[in-house]
Amino acid sequence: MNARIRILFPVLVIAMLAASGCVKLWQDSLDIKTYMIEAPREGATAKAPLADKLWIDIVSVLPPYNVRSLIVRKNDVEYETSYYTELLLSPANNVRNNLYTWFSASGIFEEVSITDRRKMGHRLAVTVLKLHGSRETGNRQAVMALKVTLFDEQADGTGILWATHLIDEIAPEDAVVVLHEGRVLAEGSARDIAGDGELAQAFLDLTGRQAA
Repeated sequence: MNARIRILFPVLVIAMLAASGCVKLWQDSLDIKTYMIEAPREGATAKAPLADKLWIDIVSVLPPYNVRSLIVRKNDVEYETSYYTELLLSPANNVRNNLYTWFSASGIFEEVSITDRRKMGHRLAVTVLKLHGSRETGNRQAVMALKVTLFDEQADGTGILWATHLIDEIAPEDAVVVLHEGRVLAEGSARDIAGDGELAQAFLDLTGRQAA
């Protein structure tokens, strides 16, 4: 008798919760469609490169467009999120890959990279101002607005301040300033600071001595 009551009681509780709408015993799988953004390049390829290496820096995407779900424009002031469609990659990586493909195909630069900034002559900084679908054009066409700045890092009389913890991105000839807790610990070329060893180890040695 007691065993039967113990078995029936949980079954009755689950049945009551399901009847009241508090418990859903099954859920239909969502049909989420993934997509990629493509920006085909039009025009002829340069006959000869006009500049040396281009480094495409990290792409910044302004909200609300910095999510993988598709943002759809309803009118001039209203936007909505489509949770049934999403980018295969993050918006930043998707746009960055498109820029890499576009500039590589253009032939303007001798080399284009998104993985190695060493020996770069130019750097591209990009901010995505808009990235959304439209009720007027349909979801197959995206609206994208970019703010693009091209830096000539080899121009006379100019310099670029690059703050990073990624030691591998620093070339031996780069000018380096090692900062720790607001103090300058070392200054010079990466080759001079590293000496006969690795720059990463030199950084650890410098900050370790300062911390002690």
